[in-house]
Amino acid sequence: MTLVLGPGPPADGADAARAQERHRELLAELPRVREAALSWRNGLAGLLLALIGFGLIRGRSEIDKVAAPWHIVIGCLLLAALLVGALGAYWLLRAHNGKPALTPVDFTTSTVTQDHLTARAALGDLRRGIVATLLCTALLVAAVGTTWYGPEKSGPKLRLRTPGTTLCGSAATAADGRLTLSTKAGRIAVDLADVLTVEPAEQCP
Repeated sequence: MTLVLGPGPPADGADAARAQERHRELLAELPRVREAALSWRNGLAGLLLALIGFGLIRGRSEIDKVAAPWHIVIGCLLLAALLVGALGAYWLLRAHNGKPALTPVDFTTSTVTQDHLTARAALGDLRRGIVATLLCTALLVAAVGTTWYGPEKSGPKLRLRTPGTTLCGSAATAADGRLTLSTKAGRIAVDLADVLTVEPAEQCP
């Protein structure tokens, strides 16, 4: 069997129109990617601003209310959110502005092809920046949620020694010469006249 190759049909007006449309799409490809990167960069900037505001303005007072070791967990979540957000900002900035390096002169490749390759690289940075933005959001939400709904730090404890026993708990009320302690067994009222010693305690057994 002999394969014969020959010229195809001549291009018509529709072929020329499709080629021109494809050329226009390639010319607009890089600006579209960089415009999307700018929008995501602005959104990530708002997240980082909220993260810094929570960490520096309200974070210390809010985190101190959470019981150990949850305050360490919150700190790690905030640090991870900050690092991921910074990395995402770098990717989005690179997607919008290009790599901070000189572009090599290539006379063998057309300008449209070079722009297409640049757009592909920018699109990769944009996708990585979007993932980093979403991950930064998730980490920030986890940190705020843990701060709001984590176990609260318990108040100071008192250890009372009486002639018959030793009690440990947090002071609830004091009236009429009696002190009420909130212990693991419930509330116990103690006559202050029977108390031998009162000591602060970090935790109750």
